[in-house]
Amino acid sequence: MTNTEKFFVECVKKGIKDEKIDYIPEELDYKQFYNLCASHSMSVVVFKALENVKDKLLPQFFTALQRSVHRHVMLDVQSEYDINTVLTAFEERGIKHMPLKGYHLKKLYPSTDMRYASDCDVLIDVAQLKTVRALVDELGLATKRHDEHHDIVYYPATKTIFELHKMIFVGPLEKYFGVGFERAHVKEGTAYFYEMDREIFYISILAHSAYHFAEGAGVGIRHLTDIYLYRKAYTLNEEYLDGELEKCGLLQFKRQFEKLSAYFFEDGEADEFTEKLAKHVLESSLFENEGKKSASDVAAQTSQGDEDGKKAKKRTFRRTLFPPKENMQFSYPVLKKHIWLLPIFYFVRWAHVLFIRPKNIGKLKKIGNVEADELQYMKELRGGLGIEGL
Repeated sequence: MTNTEKFFVECVKKGIKDEKIDYIPEELDYKQFYNLCASHSMSVVVFKALENVKDKLLPQFFTALQRSVHRHVMLDVQSEYDINTVLTAFEERGIKHMPLKGYHLKKLYPSTDMRYASDCDVLIDVAQLKTVRALVDELGLATKRHDEHHDIVYYPATKTIFELHKMIFVGPLEKYFGVGFERAHVKEGTAYFYEMDREIFYISILAHSAYHFAEGAGVGIRHLTDIYLYRKAYTLNEEYLDGELEKCGLLQFKRQFEKLSAYFFEDGEADEFTEKLAKHVLESSLFENEGKKSASDVAAQTSQGDEDGKKAKKRTFRRTLFPPKENMQFSYPVLKKHIWLLPIFYFVRWAHVLFIRPKNIGKLKKIGNVEADELQYMKELRGGLGIEGL
């Protein structure tokens, strides 16, 4: 880590513990420091940690960071009001619902604006989908997208987004979680508000991070602050937790991310892999590492005996041009009933990429340009985290 990265981690560590920084490094790279705060969505956390030394900061940096903080604070107040409005309406109308991830996690931070998010993920019952959509219209939310796995709606005036999920996870973990309500119970004092037991919710946090890492080649430090604060807040049944994680295939991921969390926020020991993972996380943004994305995609397709990745590149290239049937059905729900239309919709997809999202063509070139050392790097990270199958 660079000195600026080390100082950034120290600020995050102090901020999530509601403590203050008492020094500013002499050789602080303010541009890199600001980019770290922005790309990891840590502006509010860092700003509050720097409260006692703000007069020592470069004025331009302080002004820019302060603007970002004010924006996040205002948006957090508005989003909290919008979220409570929608969830209250669900409860009053008898709609089964289970808020996910950030709704619960932000309450573990010293202040909720430290973990501001522009969207709220909520699991709903597909049997009540018509009722949900009617209520959404009644509340004045607009529709951004409907697909097989969620409805995305938002308040036009405030831009607060709701992702109304029809299942928690798609893919390998779908078998474990089912739709999601199977792993939950009605919250005490409510009739339709569902929540998971603490161990199961923690597994869902880890699964969310693992999926993002596998799909985006990395995650930001906020995934680590979530893990750290959750473990500090609750005592979990470790034997039961590890047994369930073994079933999910996430036990290794849990151990590595908890080790990294301790390294960042408790001055824990770091082996070679932890240091490599720490560097990778800091070089990522909140949900991905764009520079390593192609290498990660190729690594996911690499099989034994394909050390140079030539076969994996071909598989990745082919998969990009011709996504699996399940992926196409996700993008074009009509294929679920009329799979014979699949060849036609491949042409529809190519036309969409060519004329609407031409930048995606560059992704194909990046796949072919993945170097052997980049591929090996991502294979080591994915293997060390135990997420080769995601």
